[in-house]
Amino acid sequence: MTIELSDKVARNVPTLASIAERVGVSVNTVSRALRAPHTVRIELRRQINAAMEELNYVPNRLAGGLSGTRSDIVGVVVTSLYYSEFANIIDTLQSALLEHDLQVMLANTRYNADQELRLVRSILSWRPAAVAIIGVDHPPKVVELLKAADIPIIEMWDTGGEVIDTAVGFDHARVGAAQANHLIGQGYRRLAFVGSVRENDKRAQKRLSGLETAAAAAGLPDIVKHTAQQGGSPELGERLATELLQRHPEIDAIACNSDVVAFGVLRALRKLGRRVPEDIGVIGFGDNEAASCVSPSLTTVRPDRELIGKLTAEAIVARINDAKPYTAPVEWELIVRESTAR
Repeated sequence: MTIELSDKVARNVPTLASIAERVGVSVNTVSRALRAPHTVRIELRRQINAAMEELNYVPNRLAGGLSGTRSDIVGVVVTSLYYSEFANIIDTLQSALLEHDLQVMLANTRYNADQELRLVRSILSWRPAAVAIIGVDHPPKVVELLKAADIPIIEMWDTGGEVIDTAVGFDHARVGAAQANHLIGQGYRRLAFVGSVRENDKRAQKRLSGLETAAAAAGLPDIVKHTAQQGGSPELGERLATELLQRHPEIDAIACNSDVVAFGVLRALRKLGRRVPEDIGVIGFGDNEAASCVSPSLTTVRPDRELIGKLTAEAIVARINDAKPYTAPVEWELIVRESTAR
C-alpha cells in the first residue's frame, strides 16, 4: 500500500503570512529575511526571528510553491549510534516504511539537548510525513515544535511519561525493578548501580529509579551509585567497577545501565579476583550479541527491538491515514545466565 500524502496546509502550522502579520510587515519582507538576511535591517530581523520562535515557525526547504506539501520523508531521531541499542529498530523501521514508499532521514542527538532541538528543527524544515523519536522526555522547545508541526509523532523505546502523540515501547522503571528483584531472589543484598548516566538519558535514570524502589521495598540498604556522564563502554565499566569496590568492598551485586558497561565490570572483577556469581552478581541491559559469549555469560534484559521497529512503522502508517493516537506497549525479557546464577 502506498501512502497518499496530503498537500493541504495544516491549519495550525505557522506560515510566512502569520509571521508577517505578527511583526506588521509584508510576506516578501519576511521571505527576504530568510533568503537574504543582509538585505533586511538588523532590528527588523530580530523582530522576525522572535516572531518565528514565538509561533514555532520552521522554514520550508521544499521548492517555493510547495509550502504546504508533505514530503515522503520520515524523520528518525535517536540518541546514540555508538554501541547502538537502536540499530535493529532503525533497520526494521526503514524496511517496513520502504514498503509504503516512505524514506528515513536519520539524526543522532548524542544525548545533547541543544543538538536535539537543532536536529528536530532541521528535520521539520523538510516537511516530513512523520517523525519517530527516541524517548518521551524532550526539551520543552522540542515538544512545542513537534506539536506545532501537526504531523504524526511516534515516540519510541519508552512509554513511561507524557506522550506527545503516539508511543511504542516499554516502562524502564519496571525493567529496573525486575533487575533488582532478580538479584534479591538470588540472595544478593548489597546492590550497586554502575554505568553511563548522562543528563538527558532519562531511560537509564528511570531504570535506576526502579532499581532503588524495589530494593527499598525489600528492606535493603540504599543502592550505591557510581556513574559517569561519558558514553558507555567496556573501559568505562572496568574503571567504575574498580573504583566502586575500592570504596565499597561490601557490594555483592552490580546492575549496569548497559551490557557494554557490564562487559567492563566483568573484566574488572576478574582482575580483582572477585568470583562471579559467587562473590558478586552482575546484570546488564540490552542483550548485546556478545552477552551470551563472554565468560561468565551475562544475565541481562532483552528488549524486542525488531518488534519496536515494526510497530513504529505501523503506527506511522496508521497515523498518516488518520488513525487516532495510541500507545503500544512492548514486552521485554529478563535473560538469566551465569553472571547471577548462584
